[in-house]
Amino acid sequence: MTTRDDLHTLIDCLPEGKWAEVNRMLLECLEEGDEVAHDPLEAPEVEPTAGEVAAVEEAYAVLRTGQVKLMPHGEVVKRLMELP
Repeated sequence: MTTRDDLHTLIDCLPEGKWAEVNRMLLECLEEGDEVAHDPLEAPEVEPTAGEVAAVEEAYAVLRTGQVKLMPHGEVVKRLMELP
């Protein structure tokens, strides 16, 4: 599951030359019928489902085992640079 922090991290890694393109893509996503796209501050509070809570708890349990291989920052940046 992608979190807001994950997205912020990815955006922070983008080179300045990609900002306009990513901004356009995000705006397009918002315009695809999202009822709160025009004023996110007025979005209704949505509680996570039991399945979502369980998935997050499972992910944290896996992380605590120490057996997760995290992608190095350089690899993340490299993959972002390869985006069309």
